[in-house]
Order: sequence, then C-alpha cells, then structure tokens
Amino acid sequence: MIATDRLADGKLLTLPPEAGDVNAPRFEPNPDWLRSASAVEQKTAMWRWFATRYEELDADAPRDERSGMVLADKTLHQRFDACVPRAVVDQLVHSLRAEAGNEWALKGLDEFGG
Repeated sequence: MIATDRLADGKLLTLPPEAGDVNAPRFEPNPDWLRSASAVEQKTAMWRWFATRYEELDADAPRDERSGMVLADKTLHQRFDACVPRAVVDQLVHSLRAEAGNEWALKGLDEFGG
C-alpha cells in the first residue's frame, strides 16, 4: 500500500478526531470538517477513505477478476467534488496514478476481520 506521506506533499499527517473515526474499518470523513480542512488534510482524508475501500489491482489478476475494478479518478471525483476543490482531488488522483495506476480493486470486508 502506498504511504500517506507520498500522496500528501511529503508530510505524514495524523487526522484530528473531528475528521471522523479514523479507526473505522471504512473511514468516512466528516464533510463539514473536510470542507474547512487544509489541502494536505483533505488529501490525507480522501486517501484514507479510498485506501479503506480499494486496493492496488494485481497486474496478474485474471481477466474475470478485473470486472470488479474501479477507476481512482472517477471514484474520487464522484465522492469528493462536492466538498473538496476539484484541483485538490486532481492532485491526489495524479499522485495515485503515478504510484499505482488508475485501476483499483474493491477490498472485501473480510480483510478487516468483518
């Protein structure tokens, strides 16, 4: 998995409690907090949201397993354009594409012990 600091301007950032329950198996950021957060905090929260739901697509995965893949750019813009400036979402998308590509697979809940 990609380290957060590689996606958030080289800074390792701990989200504050008002950002949402960072210990939840699938992080859901508080939209009010997200709107007022700094760009680095927004990218960190968006990445945590994304990383708790999706994983890098295995390049050797059989074709039938690729049917469940998602595109990072579309997924992030659909989820966050309403509360994060598009340019900030674009920065995270650019970093994700550079690090691991745009195709990602949905994580199963069993990966969280649930």
